[in-house]
Amino acid sequence: MLLRLACYCYVALSAILLAAAKPVVLDWDLMYTSAKPDGKNERRVIGVNGQWPPPVIYVDVGDTLTINANNKLDEPTSLHTHGFFQNGTNYYDGAVGATECGIPPNGSYTYRMNVTQSGTYWIHSHYKAQYVDGLRTPLISRPAAEHYKYDEEVVLMLEAWYNRNSHDINDQLLSTSEAIRLKSFLPTTLVNSRGGSNVNVTKLSFTPGKKYRLRLLNVSGTGMIRFGIENHMLDVIELDGVDSEIKTVPSIQLSAGQRASVLVTAKDNVDYNYAYHADIFTDMQAGVERAELPYTGVVEYAPNAPLIAPTVIGHNKINTTMTWDFFDDIDMVPIDKRPSPGVNKWLPLEVRTAIYDDRKEHMAFNNRTYSPPLVPSLITALTTGYQGWYPDVYGYKTYPVILDHLEDVEVAIFNMDTNSHPFHIHGHNFFIIVRGTVDKNPKNRKEAVGFPMRRDTITVPPLSYALVRFKADNPGIWMMHCHMQFHNEQGLALTFIEAPFQIINDTKLPDQMLKNCQALGIPTSGNAMGLKGLDLANDARGPYPLAGF
Repeated sequence: MLLRLACYCYVALSAILLAAAKPVVLDWDLMYTSAKPDGKNERRVIGVNGQWPPPVIYVDVGDTLTINANNKLDEPTSLHTHGFFQNGTNYYDGAVGATECGIPPNGSYTYRMNVTQSGTYWIHSHYKAQYVDGLRTPLISRPAAEHYKYDEEVVLMLEAWYNRNSHDINDQLLSTSEAIRLKSFLPTTLVNSRGGSNVNVTKLSFTPGKKYRLRLLNVSGTGMIRFGIENHMLDVIELDGVDSEIKTVPSIQLSAGQRASVLVTAKDNVDYNYAYHADIFTDMQAGVERAELPYTGVVEYAPNAPLIAPTVIGHNKINTTMTWDFFDDIDMVPIDKRPSPGVNKWLPLEVRTAIYDDRKEHMAFNNRTYSPPLVPSLITALTTGYQGWYPDVYGYKTYPVILDHLEDVEVAIFNMDTNSHPFHIHGHNFFIIVRGTVDKNPKNRKEAVGFPMRRDTITVPPLSYALVRFKADNPGIWMMHCHMQFHNEQGLALTFIEAPFQIINDTKLPDQMLKNCQALGIPTSGNAMGLKGLDLANDARGPYPLAGF
C-alpha cells in the first residue's frame, strides 16, 4: 500500500511539473545600435531587436528555451548559454570552432535546449571577444521550490566596461610592439548596463525588514569585481547555479564569468542610506595598468536620509566594511551533496604568459597556445570515424584532450603568472578539491572537507594552484578556457573531446548548422584542416615561447 501511494505521489508530481513546463520562444535579431552606458561616451554596441541591453531571460526548470537568432551584424556570431550543461545538445553550446562554425552575416540559427538546471546563468556571444561589445544578458532559471525564503529578488549584472570595441583591444594586446601592447587603458563599472557619475541610474531601493536575494553576475571581458554594501552582511547561498549552505561575508569577489546569489536583510529603519560597492580590480589584465577602480552606488531606504559611505581616514586608508580578502569557495557546502569523483585521468596544466617567436604576448597551458581549427571539433568527431579517438585529427593548437566515457578526471591548474585567471569549463561543473600556492607552503594548502563545492568557473590567484575534478558523463566537445575573454583570445584554452564514440552514436547535427558552415566557406567534414583523417602535414605547431621572456 505504501509503495502504491509513493507511486501515485510520484506520478502526480511528474504530472504537475509536466503541466507547469512551457515553451519559451525568443526571436532575436542580433544587430548594431548605439549606447552611452556611462552617461558620457557613446559607442556602437550589439543589441537585440534594436534594443540594448538585451532583455533578461527568465525560465523555469522543465521549460524548453528556444532562441531564433538572426545575425544582422557584419561578422559571424553565436550564443553560448554559460553554465548550462547542454546534455545531448552539444551543437547548441555556441562555442565557435568547437561546436559550431558560427552564424554568418544574414544567416540564422535556432538554439533549442531543455531547461534542467536552476540558478543564475547568462547568455553571451562565443565568437572571439564579441560579447565585450554588449552581446550578453542574464538568464535566471527558477526551480519548482526555492531552498531559501526571501521577499524580493534583484538581478545585478556587474561589468568592467570599455569605451572601445573588442577588436581594437584584442589588436592592442596582440601587437608586436611593446609600446602599443602596454599602453594603459582602464574600464569603468556598469551595473545593469548603467554607470557613470549619476548614482540614481544604479540605485537599489530597500524596504525596512525585507529580505532580498541579489543575483550577482560578472559579465566582464576583464577584471574582478568586488560587491558589498556598507554596514550590511551578505549570506552567500549560490555559486554558479549550485545552491549552497549559507556563508556570511562582508563582501564577495567575482571574476569574469562567475555568478553568486546573496541574501541581504534590510535594516529595520530608514535613518540612513548606504553605499554599495561594485569595485573593479585589474589584477587580471596582463600587460594593463593594475589598479583598484572604486565604484559606489546607493542603497536607498529614504530619499533624503544621510548616506553611510566609505571615508578616507589617513594616507591610503579608507574606513569601510569592505575587504579585498580572497573569497574562498573551497569551504562552501552544496545543498545537493555529491561525492567527489576519483582520479582515472590526471591532467597537469601550467599557466604562463610569455612573448612567443611571433613577437606577440600569448598565454598558454603547458606552453601550447590555443587557436581555433578551421573545422569545428564536433564536426571532426562526427566525420573521421575511429580516427576521432586520436587527438591529432583535432589540430595541435586546439589542445585536444581525449576523455573516455564516465572517466573521473582531475585537472591540476598551476598558475605561474602574476595575474589571477578564472577558468570556465563547458558542459560540467568542477568539484573544488584543493587550493594552495605554488611554493608548496603547507600553511597555504586547503582541502575540501566532506562533499566539495561545485562551480563552472574557478579563480586561481597568482602563483597558486587548484585541483578540480569532474566526471566525463556528458559526451561532447567541451572547451576549458580563461574567461578573461582577451586571455582566451591570447591562447589560454583547451578542448576536451569527451567520449568520441558516444558522440558518433548519439549526435545528429542540425541542417541549419551545416548550412551556416557552408555559407562561411568552412568544410563540413574532415580533420581540423578539412582534410581526410591524419592528413595534417601543414598543421602548424607554433608559435613557441622565447627563452627569457
